[in-house]
Amino acid sequence: MSALERLRAALSGRFQRDALWNFGSVAVLGVCGYGLNFLIGRYWGAAPLGVFNQTLAAYIFVSQAAVGGINLSVLRAMSERREDRGHVATVIAGSLPPTLFLASVFTLVFYLLREPVAALLDSPQVAEGIAAATPGLFFFALNKVGMSVVNGAQRMRAFALYTSLRYMLMVAGLGVVAWSDMGPGRIAFLFSFAEGLLFVPLAVEVAAQMRAPIAPTWRTWTREHLVYGVKSMGSGMLMELNSRLDVLMLGVFLADGPVGVYSFAALVAEGVFQLLVVLQNNYNPLLAQHLAAGRIAELEQLIAKGKRITYLLMFGVGAATVAVFPVFLWVLDRAEFAAGWLPLALLVGGIVAIAGYMPFLQVLLMANKPAWHTRLMFSVVLLNAYFNALLIPCFGLSGAAGATALAMLGSVLMLRVLARREVGLKL
Repeated sequence: MSALERLRAALSGRFQRDALWNFGSVAVLGVCGYGLNFLIGRYWGAAPLGVFNQTLAAYIFVSQAAVGGINLSVLRAMSERREDRGHVATVIAGSLPPTLFLASVFTLVFYLLREPVAALLDSPQVAEGIAAATPGLFFFALNKVGMSVVNGAQRMRAFALYTSLRYMLMVAGLGVVAWSDMGPGRIAFLFSFAEGLLFVPLAVEVAAQMRAPIAPTWRTWTREHLVYGVKSMGSGMLMELNSRLDVLMLGVFLADGPVGVYSFAALVAEGVFQLLVVLQNNYNPLLAQHLAAGRIAELEQLIAKGKRITYLLMFGVGAATVAVFPVFLWVLDRAEFAAGWLPLALLVGGIVAIAGYMPFLQVLLMANKPAWHTRLMFSVVLLNAYFNALLIPCFGLSGAAGATALAMLGSVLMLRVLARREVGLKL
């Protein structure tokens, strides 16, 4: 076996091992995510669950502005020269000032938006939820960059453990809400609880990666992170808006109760989608390395193999998820949630249809073309909003799910065109 073949074999073994660890974190996410929605729906009802998920949608959307794309810039820059400890330390040092600034500004913005968002959704308790989640937004932004440092260092087992810890802390935070009798409007305090505690070990991780001497060029990296962030921030916000757009638009058209029913089904579908996010997190450093070195043909072979395996995996997972959903409903023991079965089937069908391409969704970002990725996500959001506005009034919950599935298919078609044209990569 040649040296190159041995290297490929080692990378393949490590990739599979890291992926398995992160699939394990998805299992924890699924259990905790289902547990959160089950407990909220079972003991508070569909309307508080709807309030919680509308608050979550606003939280996730603004959090992307608070991160500002700095996390993706750090991930790309670290991955290109991961073995150079001085380079890594300098890249991280340059990210700290803009991260703290953006996190502070948009945390304040999030708090000030609580009343307008609640008025838009016609749900006064959403304002309470936003206020309770505000401290969590600040730490989420810092933690997002911290997680990218761990990802860029390819400490994927640690990445899996921290991801699992985040969701376990959310469940613990829900316990704090119930124990302190904060009321259903303040359930979103669990985000503040979880992110505040997760910050501690991630701060240690970041400090460990900064032990090497920091070059004076860290200020140059601050500017580069900001430029990259400005170009990619919109894509992060749009991506998260797109993932919650169906819930938000249902909140405009329907009452909190139906939104809660749909959000429970969407939560289960999100668990399926997180398997693709795991693969994306594992592939991103490899994409950045291959693209920076110009190894396009080798990367296309890697992608082709990944697509085949991903489709096989996701078809089985998708079919099993739809089949066992009635068991979830039986355990939940609330008749109103049965209306979520068809929306779940439509959402999962869309995820399975685009599964082979989603691990490579951020290829434009890893190719240092954040502006094109932002244009891609803007087009996808417009498409999703159009389909939701068209189908929700006619088909309600199923219309939202069908619209989201159609937008997923559109995203893949546009991604393939842009990857070929802007990067020279065939997906």
